[in-house]
Amino acid sequence: MIHSLIVGYGLAGFHYSRVLQKQYKDFVVFSDQRPGASSNAGGVFNPTILKRFTLAWNALEFFEYAQLCYLDFEKEFGTSIFDKQPIIYSFSDVADQNNWVVAAHTQGLNRFMEAEFIQTSVEGIKENAGYAQLKNVGKVHIQKMLKVYRERVLKNQFYNEAFEYDKLKFMENGIEYKGIQAERIVFCEGYGLKANPWFSYLPLTGSKGEFLHIRSRELSQKRIIKGKGIFIVPMGEDVFWVGATFSRDDKSTLPTSQGKEWLMDKLNSMIHSGYEVMEHRAALRPTVQDRRPLLGRHPKKEQLYVLNGLGTRGLLMGPLLAHWLLQYIDNDLALPPSVTIDRFESYLNKQSSTI
Repeated sequence: MIHSLIVGYGLAGFHYSRVLQKQYKDFVVFSDQRPGASSNAGGVFNPTILKRFTLAWNALEFFEYAQLCYLDFEKEFGTSIFDKQPIIYSFSDVADQNNWVVAAHTQGLNRFMEAEFIQTSVEGIKENAGYAQLKNVGKVHIQKMLKVYRERVLKNQFYNEAFEYDKLKFMENGIEYKGIQAERIVFCEGYGLKANPWFSYLPLTGSKGEFLHIRSRELSQKRIIKGKGIFIVPMGEDVFWVGATFSRDDKSTLPTSQGKEWLMDKLNSMIHSGYEVMEHRAALRPTVQDRRPLLGRHPKKEQLYVLNGLGTRGLLMGPLLAHWLLQYIDNDLALPPSVTIDRFESYLNKQSSTI
């Protein structure tokens, strides 16, 4: 009997697989590999919230742990997936500048925000109200990381197929699924959790994000640009990821003309270089009602676990969340109250369910 059967292979499924591998635990992964939020993300690794010039929740602890994990991945697999690149922030007005200076002198934020403004022009970017820079940040090549890990570690443990909930059988000390017996099953399905018959009660609201891939020979591949509500992220070979929109109402993964127009308006207000739109796509982020992740054991089915709700911070939070979950499972260490699904147990009691 294996330790875990994992459903889903985005950032949540990857990071939980990774902690199991590092602890020499047996596991398998089921995923139909439909493009989700992880495979469509720009890969920005940044612990700050630039909309408000604050640190993200629990940012420093997540940052320290995640950075070591990505560096360890590079060392183990002999490949580069983590680029330390500055983020150039384009100011919108003088008030923006003043708020930046105050934040840059704040404990914690001063590790990332440079107080001195950039005095030279930035290639391809309009000056607007000037620029400043974030240091100790960068980009993770998510798609490459997932591909390398799947090919090198998961080649005999990966089932490229959709999970069929009605085929899951419960045993006294575990579960059985299509002949595979495991002590437990961990659902890492992203927004797909909404269709899960056991965990659909959780308030996973989801938010749609639309983004562009553009080609430009005038923008730098050595820095990430942030301003006007969007990121411009270098992807290599003169290609850039531009995004993203944010909508809680539209739950489709179809790109819209309104989304494209919004993105291009923001982009045109920031850059003066020529570019070609190569692709326009959309994905659903697994965001939660209270903006905190979802970790834990099902209140009534002790073989069922969940790791979800990473939202827009999966790169930052994923490694430590996966570690917390494994410690909870194997060593009965309590999960932080802010992430455990126990906080939503009353939602299950209200749900009319056949589980």
